[in-house]
Amino acid sequence: MFRSRTRNLIAAIGVGIAASATSACAGVGFIAFGVALPAGETLVTDFSAIRPFEHANLVTGSQLDVSLAPSYGSSTNYDQLQYLSVPTGGWATIAFSPTLEVSTYVGSLDTWNFVTFSGPGATAFTGTELGLISGAADGDPTSPYTNGRFVFTFARPVTSVTFSASHPAFEIADVGIGPSVINGAPEPGTWLLMCLGLAGAGASLRRRNRAAAPLP
Repeated sequence: MFRSRTRNLIAAIGVGIAASATSACAGVGFIAFGVALPAGETLVTDFSAIRPFEHANLVTGSQLDVSLAPSYGSSTNYDQLQYLSVPTGGWATIAFSPTLEVSTYVGSLDTWNFVTFSGPGATAFTGTELGLISGAADGDPTSPYTNGRFVFTFARPVTSVTFSASHPAFEIADVGIGPSVINGAPEPGTWLLMCLGLAGAGASLRRRNRAAAPLP
């Protein structure tokens, strides 16, 4: 498992740099079986309490030849809540406050899955491209290369993500976002927290310096 995650990290760094050179996306990372949201992110939806989509399904459990519940590590450890399943020709759009970071937990990634971001930092990825980052896009229902969290970071804000598929199906367990931004800069509340944190760190450093000063 450690080797697989290390290989995924190396692939994510390489492809993320390439993506930043050709689109508004600054980077893409992948965390195998990364159920937890990255630090600083908040949950937009885990699809357990959301209105139905017109062109996608909300599913619980796996349905043979229709949809596979996102795996969290094995055939017996999987998303047991309601999740998003995008059928052939379907799509689902999730809107959120402008942000420079979005993450989503993907199940059994396939080449025919698509992720499209809208907003000033608009960009799109195919399942094939995401598979180059994670290690595979062959629809394996339990593999650490096809089940996990993609983390997208942007140079300019995005305001929504659309999941689509040209074959069945595209399974999504949740969507999280980083701090909201205004015109590419953190909101005032975020700046305040950052300033308070810096002030606290400065005060702590001054106390350490005084404590370390030699006695006269």
